Amino acid sequence: MKIIKKISLWILSILILLVLLAVYFYLMPLKKPEVKPYEGDLFIADIHVVDVIHERINKNQNVVITGGIIEHIDATVKPEDFSSHRLIDGSEKYLMPGLWDMHTHSLKISPYLHHPLFIRYGVTAARDMSGCLEQDDSYWACPDDRRRWTQMADQGDSVSPAFYQQSSYQTNGGNEVPTNFADFFHLKSYDHAEQMARFYAQQGVDFIKTYSELSADQFRWLVQAVAEQGIQLAGHKPLEISLEQALESQMASIEHGRLFAFECYKDIESFRSLSDPISAYNAEKIRDIINNQDPGKCTQLMQNMGSSQTAWVPTLTTLNMSAQSRGVDFDHQVHMQYIPTVVKTLIWQPDVKRASKGLDKEGGFVHNDYYELAKTQIKKAHENKVKILVGTDNIDTMVFSGFSVHQEMQNLVDAGLPAAKSLQAATLWPAQFSGVDGVTGSVNVGKRADLVILNNNPLANIRHTQAIEAVLFNGLYYDDDALAALEKYTINMADSIQLNTKLLLQMLMSPLMRVQMAD
Repeated sequence: MKIIKKISLWILSILILLVLLAVYFYLMPLKKPEVKPYEGDLFIADIHVVDVIHERINKNQNVVITGGIIEHIDATVKPEDFSSHRLIDGSEKYLMPGLWDMHTHSLKISPYLHHPLFIRYGVTAARDMSGCLEQDDSYWACPDDRRRWTQMADQGDSVSPAFYQQSSYQTNGGNEVPTNFADFFHLKSYDHAEQMARFYAQQGVDFIKTYSELSADQFRWLVQAVAEQGIQLAGHKPLEISLEQALESQMASIEHGRLFAFECYKDIESFRSLSDPISAYNAEKIRDIINNQDPGKCTQLMQNMGSSQTAWVPTLTTLNMSAQSRGVDFDHQVHMQYIPTVVKTLIWQPDVKRASKGLDKEGGFVHNDYYELAKTQIKKAHENKVKILVGTDNIDTMVFSGFSVHQEMQNLVDAGLPAAKSLQAATLWPAQFSGVDGVTGSVNVGKRADLVILNNNPLANIRHTQAIEAVLFNGLYYDDDALAALEKYTINMADSIQLNTKLLLQMLMSPLMRVQMAD
């Protein structure tokens, strides 16, 4: 009995110690990146400027940046006329606009994990597709967080992309709402929709994010309620809603690469009418969707969307994850260094394992064929003038902050878009969509210096966007040493016990995440 008692005391002591350590790591603040960009004015000499508006290269230009704004783009201006500016040799290099990620999910911990990588890979702006309900959250970032990060980054006090638009938390018909939150989030009436729209408008969001399980009635209520508040809907197209209805409702954007695969499916109405279509969406159903597409209907839908104002953010990276799931090497994939152990273990590895089992009754692997279908539809949608924007679903499985924007541009080129169009989808078009193309999104006089210096021409090969020499955010200049330091910082943070502990506890303490994990 004495031995058993001693063992029990040892176990209890160890448990108490672990709890105390977890509390210590949770309460101890994380160390921010010590990387400081150059904050002065710049004269970039003899650089080739990538004109994304006209899809051309303007060679051997001198670019003057003063107070974070592009003051001159002119081969005739001379460095001696700007003696107070730091001289940057741009010979044989290329200057393009900063990149955008139009589908991200920010966490409270993102400034220590995701944002440094965005800047390291030239992503100077992002549209976040998540938010909070009426309570602050331990895990998810709220609109005020993103506004604060943007302001601090503009001032050089933190490392972050700019967030020009704000989203609500996902609206999924009520099953996403924890207990003890306002009733109107359950969206059981038009009055609830009015209260929700009013709440989010007061919170300063630009759109309410719709999700797949919204009912037709809930969607219709939201369409009317957001119009009265001057905000929009964007996100997943609810399964009960046809694409025609979504376009008539003027959704700002529809997310993910399954859009036309679903809408062009010959048996889509029967699938929509199922009592629980989500549970019926298995490998066999995916095979049936692939094999039973209606090309004529598809063309008409794409033409309709192309003549609308609704954009498509296909996030091909997410479909590609499933397509590649049987070949993922968690031990040797170099960018896995960016991912915390707790994320790889609890989320990514189970997701990849689940996707790798996507076999139909004939033993065929469906996800690669599904991805190939999505790529053909990307090309046809582009030919029919559908507005395509680059987004990655950042923090999703096998999505690497910043780097996956380059992967997504390559995905679009592989699908059939020219390199110039793929680059526009990650620069000019997102800025236009967000209403800030007068401020950023292209290399033009009078715009913010949100820029990337490359070693090679991205219009000749979209992969050249990955060979980054320097990044400018609002004129703040990150040279190659600073970019390398940001990458090293992120790798160290992802490997640290402190960050992994804090991230896990933030996740467990979040009522929003507890509902998601229980679903």
